[in-house]
This record gives sequence, structure tokens and C-alpha cells, in this order.
Amino acid sequence: MTAAVLRSFKRQSANDGFRFVTRFPQLAAATELRSLDSLEKLCPMNRDLYFGVSEQAKASRHRMDDARVLLKAARWRGAMYMAGYAVECLLKTKLMRMYNCRHLHELEEELQRRGVLPAHGTVFTHQLEALLKLTQGLDRLRRDGNLWRTFNTVNRWIPAWRYTANPANREDAENFINAVERILHWIDNNI
Repeated sequence: MTAAVLRSFKRQSANDGFRFVTRFPQLAAATELRSLDSLEKLCPMNRDLYFGVSEQAKASRHRMDDARVLLKAARWRGAMYMAGYAVECLLKTKLMRMYNCRHLHELEEELQRRGVLPAHGTVFTHQLEALLKLTQGLDRLRRDGNLWRTFNTVNRWIPAWRYTANPANREDAENFINAVERILHWIDNNI
């Protein structure tokens, strides 16, 4: 059974691997998996599997598709939650392309090297305004009052929405999804 579990485990992300270690401590101990590093020595994984430019671009499109499906299914908060990730992933895609980086780790190092990102800063953030600022598009977006208000609607998004029992409502969800679509269009055409 250990070999089968480890084989299927190889296909999972690094975060899933850490959950494996914490969820199956006896198996982890039996295979000397004490940390993510020891896990990677036994089961090499590509840490950048989900952090590459093409993966982020695809994720942006897929999360927006997910948001539309959830909206049609009257899953208001879920639709809003997914739509926010569409913006985050597109901004990260644009940043990687701007700085000719293949992965988010590489992007973070490049931005720190150039002094664009403080040494303690990170691109592994969900803060849409911070990501937009890194693209140097924030000031351009602010110049258009209507679009800036639209961005502020989108910028209310937080990943913690996944934890809320508040289902939101149709009007809020539709307004949010429409705002996200406008911002995605602007990012696509202006960054």
C-alpha cells in the first residue's frame, strides 16, 4: 500500500504533499518523511508545477469559466470567489511575461533583484492592488474614474470568502462578475 500511495502522491502539488505528511504521520514516519524537503528527496516533485506562466494563464481562464458556471447555478459567493482568482492569475501571468520569467519563484527573485519588490516582499500574494502595482498599471487604471471604481469593486475580493457561510446574493454576484470581466479585459489589453 505504501508504494501505491506514494505513486499517486507524486502527481500532487507540494502543498498537497505537506498535507500528506501531516495527514498520514505514521506512513510519513515509516518512510522517513519529516518535512517537505525529505518528501521531495523520496518523491521528486516540481515545485513550480502550478506556478508557471502557462499554468497561471490557463488558471485565469478556467477560474473565470468556473465563476460563470457557479453564477448560473446560483452559487453566488462561490462565483465571486472563483472570479477573484481569475484576476490574480492573469496579473501574475502578465508579470511573468513582462519580466521574461517562467515561474513565480523566478519572478519574485527578478523583482527583488531589480528593487521593484522589497527583499521581504512576495509575489505569492492574493492582494490584487499590490500585483497591479507591480505591473505598473495601477496609475494608468486610476486615471479612468469609472474603471477605477470597477477595480475597487474587484479589489474587495479576498480568498477568505471560501470560509464564509454568507451565500451573497444574485445582484452582488452579477455586479462582481461584470466588474471582474471589465478588469480582465483591461488587464489583457493594457498590461
